[in-house]
Amino acid sequence: MNWLRDNILKVVLFVFVAIIVVVVIVACTMGGGKTQNTTEGYIALENKLQNAAISYVKEHKSVLPKTTETIKKIKLDTLIEAGKINKLHAVEDGSVTCKGYVEIEKLYEDKNEYKYIPYLSCGKYYVTKTISDYIIDKETENGTFNRTVDDGLYASNDEYIFRGEHPDNFIILGEHLYRIIKINSEGQLQLISTTRTEGYYMWDDRYNITKDDFVGITDFGKSRLYDTLVFLYENELEEQGEIYFSDLEKTYITEHDFCIGKRDTNDTNIYSGVECTETMPLKVGLISLNEYARVSLDANCTGIYNLSCSNYNYFTSLDTKSQNTITTLTAVSNNTYDYFSVSYTEVYPRKAYIEAPLYPVIYINDKVIYKSGSGTYIDPYVIR
Repeated sequence: MNWLRDNILKVVLFVFVAIIVVVVIVACTMGGGKTQNTTEGYIALENKLQNAAISYVKEHKSVLPKTTETIKKIKLDTLIEAGKINKLHAVEDGSVTCKGYVEIEKLYEDKNEYKYIPYLSCGKYYVTKTISDYIIDKETENGTFNRTVDDGLYASNDEYIFRGEHPDNFIILGEHLYRIIKINSEGQLQLISTTRTEGYYMWDDRYNITKDDFVGITDFGKSRLYDTLVFLYENELEEQGEIYFSDLEKTYITEHDFCIGKRDTNDTNIYSGVECTETMPLKVGLISLNEYARVSLDANCTGIYNLSCSNYNYFTSLDTKSQNTITTLTAVSNNTYDYFSVSYTEVYPRKAYIEAPLYPVIYINDKVIYKSGSGTYIDPYVIR
């Protein structure tokens, strides 16, 4: 009793602190769990909707699209009437009924393979978002871009570009981890793989009459590089060479125009736009030279060749572990045998016949749905 009387203040203080700690832990646990369970709950509802559509189509094959250009839609009400699914309700409020539908896309003209994309709308609680809409909403404040110095997404004309050294622009696609370069005006994402090719490839090695040697000709449409990029997308046989893309990855890739215009070695203007004076539709491409420099947040990055452009620039370490040598689609206009390379933070013309690994660049279509993830290296975006 004497000890308790002498230490009563300490005992009361200890009990008070202990109570506060317990309350904080419980509150954090409940709050975090609710958010996680809510997210998982809507993913589960979308999965139910998707599976119901798959089951419905087995009995109504006529609803399937006949070509890759056609998209068919099955409403949630249709699936409910067919007994394939019950009514769906908001996770937070069971009295709120969800609306929805499933879009069906044909993946290949010569194969009967399809993608089912579920869309839900549950009042004020949840709406299925495309990955582009989700990222733009996440990166803005009330729909407005207020960022001026930090890593992240920046508005640039009618596009949104990730800039800085550590932006949250990682996304997993099939077997590869990519970084999002930009979201274009159509809602398509341009991605660059963080996994370089196993093989080393040249821009070109044809006989060049100007040099009277086999140093290559930098005419992209007729180059070895063009052939290589087509091969990387199409190859499915190990005996023929490297297999880079999985079938799953290919279902997301959409053909897009890539900038293949040449640049004068004396043209240091990052935003001259000369690279895009000529374009070519490709399934797989590479970055153009200006795309490397415009990512930097260094105020001293005022010209293509400035070493400062390597500062605060995620391209200098695409896989976050090491610096890279990046082959670009941009050839030199001053001659017919050099192209621009970014090697260990330095931009310079390189001989077309010199081999190097590639970091493939692709576009994914505007209908890709966000599933989970925050875009960090350890928690990349996951799409449906």
